[in-house]
Order: sequence, then structure tokens, then C-alpha cells
Amino acid sequence: MSLVKWGFIGLILLPFAEVATFAAVVIAVGWLWTFCLFLATTVLGLALLRRSGRRDIDRIRDAWRRDGLRAVHLDGPGIGPMLGGILLVFPGFITDVLGLLLLVPAIRRRLRARFARARDEQRQRSNTAVVDLTSKEWHQVSDKPLK
Repeated sequence: MSLVKWGFIGLILLPFAEVATFAAVVIAVGWLWTFCLFLATTVLGLALLRRSGRRDIDRIRDAWRRDGLRAVHLDGPGIGPMLGGILLVFPGFITDVLGLLLLVPAIRRRLRARFARARDEQRQRSNTAVVDLTSKEWHQVSDKPLK
């Protein structure tokens, strides 16, 4: 299955997984600590977004104008930390863990390499649809409809 299909399935299943994770954390540490942790990750995400804020958005916009889609990668100008902050603001502990992971530069580099490898494999698979034939291996087909 393609990466897009897996991403779509993940987005559909994410709310159910978040509720189950929230319940597991409540069972493990109690309601009060779960609520405090939930609130702390949201505040951390908001602080990260505020810190990166306009400066990183301007850098991303400039990189987009200069390089187009090639400029968008996790090691780019503030995209990884900004995405991490957004994930921390989203409610749920799974998105919080993903957001915290995006704050680690080594993990961002590893994810970037993995996405680049997947993109290259996809390009190789799409290029196999071209078939080169010699002049002896093909013939002209009439445009007249068959009866």
C-alpha cells in the first residue's frame, strides 16, 4: 500500500488510539497527573510555536519561493520544530510523543532520509511503466474501428 493510504488509515484510527492511550495513562498515574501532563504538553507546544512564530514562517516562505517543493523537509528552516509544536498542541499523548520526537534533530534527519528513500523508490517504480521497443518489436495499428 502507498504511503498516502497508510497515512489516511492512520488519521482515521488516530482518535481511537488517542482515547485508548489517554485511558491507559489515567489508569497508570491517575486523573490529576494525566490532566497536568496533558496541560503541560499543550503549554510546551504553544511556547514552541510562539518562539518559532513569524521568524520561521518567513524563512519557510522564502525557502518555498526560492526552491519550491524541494524546500519543504523536516530539516528545513524551522519546519521540524514547528510541526513538533503543532503536534504538541493537538490533544492526545500519541501526537505529543510524535511532536517531542520531531524536536530531536537526529530523529528529524533520520526521518528525512527515510522519506527521501521512499520518494526515490516511488520514482523508480513509476519509471518502469515505460517500455522501449526496437523498430522490429512494434507495428502500426489502424485507426479504423473494428467491426
